[in-house]
Amino acid sequence: MSSRYVIIGAGAIGALLAAQLHLAGKPVVLVARGRNLEAIRAHGVRVRRPSNTEQVRVPVVAGPHELQLTSDDVLVLTTKTQDAEQVLAEWAWQPVAPDRVAADLPLLTFQNGLATEDLALRRFAQVYGVSIGVAASYLTPGEVVSPSYPIIGVVWLGRYPRPAAHEPHAEQYLRDLREAGYDGSLVEDIRAYKARKLLLNLANGLGVLQGSDSERDQAREKLVQEARAVFRAAGIEVTQAAPGHLSVEPVPGHEPGHLSTWQSFARGASSEVDYLNGEIVLLGRRHRVPTPVNERLQRLLGAQAAAGLPPGTHHVADVLTNDRSPNYVGPRNRVGRSEGRTHEPAHHR
Repeated sequence: MSSRYVIIGAGAIGALLAAQLHLAGKPVVLVARGRNLEAIRAHGVRVRRPSNTEQVRVPVVAGPHELQLTSDDVLVLTTKTQDAEQVLAEWAWQPVAPDRVAADLPLLTFQNGLATEDLALRRFAQVYGVSIGVAASYLTPGEVVSPSYPIIGVVWLGRYPRPAAHEPHAEQYLRDLREAGYDGSLVEDIRAYKARKLLLNLANGLGVLQGSDSERDQAREKLVQEARAVFRAAGIEVTQAAPGHLSVEPVPGHEPGHLSTWQSFARGASSEVDYLNGEIVLLGRRHRVPTPVNERLQRLLGAQAAAGLPPGTHHVADVLTNDRSPNYVGPRNRVGRSEGRTHEPAHHR
């Protein structure tokens, strides 16, 4: 019997993954909430591609109370990192069989940053980290824009913290992902791949700010320099493998180039910045490595999210400033579109 994938989180990553697995004939159920849940229940997941739009009728539930888990299930966590602890606590002790609970099932973690896998290990014995590059966007309930086809995304998958001598389950998960349209590889040190992805994600928040291309380039360089210094001090390895490449085509009616942090601010959702730039700040404080630029960006966007302010409220110059303390949030309240483009490869969520 093939595994059923229980995908917890119906944003860009989760909804698209559920749709692709369903189209590939894999058993799947998607866990959603709010208006997104209502839209998917009524119409399925609407996937907008460069050449067509598909309405994929994925089975969907509101939570564990609507689902009977089985021993063949695989849990797939696709929420943002800031929501991971609450979701893991909610699902871990759900009944599976008379003598089993959900924490006995395999868990795949798709989050950015370095925090989720350790959170998962508190409850789940079989944790498989996944680093994903994908060009998906989620701005409208029930709808995902996927500008890459036929290869939907690129994944690196590995047992956390390290694989056993033989990992037949990991091999099966990768086969299923490949059949669902994702290119990918099994890796030994998934943390090293997550660290590489984090270096890319540190600049996500710059897309929320106004500023020129040169200002963004300057800020990005400083953010990454601080992170590399922190990784060295913490003994965190960063893979040197190439990040992969996706072909990205225009999708009619869709404005490309906005990464997941911008999408969160545009929807008024919670921000991931505490687990991106905030991860560097945390490690810097632990190892006494200064991280002023990451700290300024974290504080700026953290305060902006708390105030419910949209993209374009602040400027990249507020991150680059050298004559104010890292506690500075800044008086600028420029509301408008970003003046420059983001340079990160579009598939790095």
